[in-house]
Amino acid sequence: MSPFTDCMKKGAPFVRNLLNVLDFLKKPNASMLVSGTRDRVNLYEKFRKAIEATFPGTIEQLMSKAEEKKSQLKKKLTFWDSVSDSNVGAFKFSF
Repeated sequence: MSPFTDCMKKGAPFVRNLLNVLDFLKKPNASMLVSGTRDRVNLYEKFRKAIEATFPGTIEQLMSKAEEKKSQLKKKLTFWDSVSDSNVGAFKFSF
């Protein structure tokens, strides 16, 4: 097991936020908002390549987990969907 996989199981903060960081770096104004570097060209590509070089397959694994969560949320009925009658559009009550 890789150290990164171990961190993912423990829920390390940098793992949970990695996709958010990548989304942020995709934004057109990210180069103006990121501090601490003089090299502000292609931050997204450079960061992604560095992560992939250090932890191969990590980004794809996180993206697939995020897609699974999205699909599970879509499948899960909301409270109002579970109490409404789809045929009539009214609420159903049972005792």
